[in-house]
Amino acid sequence: MTSPTRHFAPIDFKSRFPALDGIRALAIVMVFALHYGGGTHGGAVLNLVNQIRLRGWIGVDLFFTLSGFLITGILFDTRSDSHYFKRFFARRSVRIFPIFYLVFSIFLLLTPIFHYQWKAGHLLFLLYLGNFSLAVNPSLEVIRSATHPASSAHLVHFWSLCVEEQFYLMWPLVVWMVRDRIRLIWTAAGLSILALVLRIAMVLNVQPIHLEAWLVHQLPFRMDSLLLGAILALLLRGPNADQWQQRCKWFFVFPVALFVALSVAMPTLAAPWLNTIGFSLLAVGSAGLIGTTLRPASQSFRFFHLKPLRILGKYSYGFYVYHVLWASAWAAFVGFLTTRFHSSVLANALSDLLNFVLTFIVAKISYDFFEVRFLRFKKYFEYDSELREHRTNFAEELKV
Repeated sequence: MTSPTRHFAPIDFKSRFPALDGIRALAIVMVFALHYGGGTHGGAVLNLVNQIRLRGWIGVDLFFTLSGFLITGILFDTRSDSHYFKRFFARRSVRIFPIFYLVFSIFLLLTPIFHYQWKAGHLLFLLYLGNFSLAVNPSLEVIRSATHPASSAHLVHFWSLCVEEQFYLMWPLVVWMVRDRIRLIWTAAGLSILALVLRIAMVLNVQPIHLEAWLVHQLPFRMDSLLLGAILALLLRGPNADQWQQRCKWFFVFPVALFVALSVAMPTLAAPWLNTIGFSLLAVGSAGLIGTTLRPASQSFRFFHLKPLRILGKYSYGFYVYHVLWASAWAAFVGFLTTRFHSSVLANALSDLLNFVLTFIVAKISYDFFEVRFLRFKKYFEYDSELREHRTNFAEELKV
């Protein structure tokens, strides 16, 4: 029987996907614009720019889906590894922990100088439970300086790192227990639907003022953003991967078009649709974008494979960690520039440009001179498949 004609070459999941770094770049630019793109008010054009900027939080959803895709692929491919849990958690730790704990170490060292007002709730961040403490006490998003307010440390963006780490703690067990790929897909789909149901229940029963702290920042309500990426990883590892790749374009186009249409019709950021089906649409759209970007011939691949985007994406984790920490200092700097140039738009533009460049430089230095020292430890936690490949290559070299 003749096998059906393939439209795309099979995906080699052992290789790295540089274009995905471009997607990381898009996500970090969106988040940066959300936090620092203020001041663009007055006139139809600037108001439109501001409305787009205020939706920069979508970049976090894109990060979530990409993480779910990559992590699930690793877990599924290594589920029979002899040290499955140990190697996964060790490799994740050397990637995530170093600069996360470096930041808190720096703030502790600076406490005698800036007199930071630490609270007990801040300690939960060290356990990746800061999203819970923020929900109970929103003031914990800042470690305030008693003597130099502009030097206050901002931790609000760490909620997303907490959500991801909580997912990393639980999802490996699910992948290990549910061995069958199809059953795992249905499990992820069921949990995604559960997340939507939980969000609907929250919107119907909780006052809007409390929604963001709980609905937006807690894993049970946001797990579909990660799990849609997981489903994509599992679908592309099955016999119908070619057909699913073909559909990815439409999984991106239709949800995004519907999201934009709903945003225009009901633009308020607290709209019930946004806190319920809105997150689901973004998860499906993000998965579609990732899926189509894996194809070298696609337009999204060509765009996200651009070198500037790949470079920015390479350092996106550090960029994300560092970019908000000194938000108070940058706000004071904008105030200074505004008095000098008598234009808040120009002041914000200059400040944001300088902020972006300096944050990138810090992230690059952090990666090249600090993070890579820890990443080298991954060689001590290679998976069985990697060890077998090394032995095979070594044997081939001996034959030569």
